Amino acid sequence: MTTAIPVDYPICLRLEGRRVLLVGGGAIAEGRALALLEAGARLQLVAPSVTEVLAKLAGEGRLDWVSRAYEDGDTRGHTLVLTATDDASVNQRIVTEARARGLWVNTADEPELCDFTLPSVERRGPITVAVSTAGQAPALARHLRRALASHIAPHHVLLARLSGWLRRQLPRGPRRQQLLKRLAEGDLGVLLARGEQARAFARLRTELKHWKSSGEPT
Repeated sequence: MTTAIPVDYPICLRLEGRRVLLVGGGAIAEGRALALLEAGARLQLVAPSVTEVLAKLAGEGRLDWVSRAYEDGDTRGHTLVLTATDDASVNQRIVTEARARGLWVNTADEPELCDFTLPSVERRGPITVAVSTAGQAPALARHLRRALASHIAPHHVLLARLSGWLRRQLPRGPRRQQLLKRLAEGDLGVLLARGEQARAFARLRTELKHWKSSGEPT
């Protein structure tokens, strides 16, 4: 008889400037810390000892290292909690406290103690490829992520950045939506994929001129 696996609801969190607690100082914690710092989190690390990389980050002031074991109350004041220790009893204490405070918590390698799971992630500029197996098969998630990310070419990154610029410049509505769709799927994208940036930007300038003069998409 098989056990039903919970279905995750995928989201991308904005952690810029938010306080996040990470308990643990080993290799897994190091990977978590690097990803959190990349996302702009204000990271507090609680662990008696840490890897050289984590110690260096603490020395540079990029994270706050509390050099001791976890203590009750450490979750207070944080938005998110992650634990990466080898002590099951400590992990359970952290989870219990975090949930009591209404905080979301992730426990490395223990899906049953997770309120959210961490997908395998690959970034190319503003494009993020994330593959999740609901915590069941991390190695498979990494394999699939690499395979999918191999299809992201430099022109895709340029398209994403250009699309973001247009979204900031043009008013919302179906006309903007149609233009962005043509950018992603139409001739503009094809020209960029071929490396014909001059022609692509000339075409875009024509599109924008028509936008302003006629009020209708081309």
